[in-house]
Amino acid sequence: MSASNNRHSRNNRYIATWLLISFFSSLFSTSVFADEVTSKGTVLRGKVVSFSSAGVEFETEYGKGTISIPWENIEGIKTEVPFQVLHGENQEIDAPVLNITDGKLMVGESADTATPIDMATIQSAQPIGAEGLSFAQRMQSRFRFWDGSFILGFSLSQSTVDTTGLLIALKALRNKEPTRFFLEGSYRYSTQKESDEDSTTLENELRGMARLEYDFTPRLYGFASFDAENDKVEDLKIRAIPKAGLGYRLWVQQIDETKENFLQVEAGGAYVYERFYGGDSNDFFSVVFGALAHYYLPYNSVFDLRVDYLPAINDWANDYLIRAEASLSMPLLKAISLVASAIDVYDSTPAENTDENSLFFTLGLSVGF
Repeated sequence: MSASNNRHSRNNRYIATWLLISFFSSLFSTSVFADEVTSKGTVLRGKVVSFSSAGVEFETEYGKGTISIPWENIEGIKTEVPFQVLHGENQEIDAPVLNITDGKLMVGESADTATPIDMATIQSAQPIGAEGLSFAQRMQSRFRFWDGSFILGFSLSQSTVDTTGLLIALKALRNKEPTRFFLEGSYRYSTQKESDEDSTTLENELRGMARLEYDFTPRLYGFASFDAENDKVEDLKIRAIPKAGLGYRLWVQQIDETKENFLQVEAGGAYVYERFYGGDSNDFFSVVFGALAHYYLPYNSVFDLRVDYLPAINDWANDYLIRAEASLSMPLLKAISLVASAIDVYDSTPAENTDENSLFFTLGLSVGF
């Protein structure tokens, strides 16, 4: 009798344990996979990771990883948690997604108070945690039209010749049709030391650039920019180049809503002013010719190329400036990429006792924001 009671008691404990595990597993599953997307008549259950004007990033409950579903294949959508939806000119709504009605995304706490949003105007949408908007989400709302990257490179060798090098660069772009505004700044420094001799500075350059583009048509645009540079190794105290003109996109290949390959050319006018350490200077008016290329490679790698040629109007054969820059970016993690770049600057009239050509190679890490 006692053995039978013990057996029943153990079975009851097993059943109770199994029920508790099933209950909490059900709760966990419901909390993680509580969203729904209806696509081509099929209701998919899982988790909406994010969405934009291109479509929805969705993680199904049937497997691992996310799938991308374009809006034209979605008939309905519902999220349990609120989303930060950035849309329109400068609009934001923080609420759950309720459904799609008359081709509009309905976002709000209830059907009566929901706001209809045109999917084509959505810049980004991210889920909001239980603690509310995060710092990153607040910054994204404030700087929604900005993208940028911070690049850091460092080199070190210790042998017969010791060398050290540092590169710090910042790039930012504000893209709001029909305008694009670019900001760039960089500083590079390197030294070399042989045995017990004093170290020699190989690079000590500071450069900045601001550029504005305005689209007149999908292919024709206008631009205005200002470049400034200081290079102590080349005895260049200041090189300032304001320029403006027109550009034309010769070839454009649209990859998705946000990515495209292109090749474009530019022409316009510029003024080049150079002052060297020691007091000498050189300046001239120039006709500027430029070419830019941007191409996506496998594994989301990106190749960029830019070439500028600025000959003096009054002495184009003997007084000119050429600058070429090529870079290859390969993503390592979500926001971190490996960047290799080469910059070549040829000045036909450099400072006394310096070379006409300067060539720099850089390998570093880029953090996107």
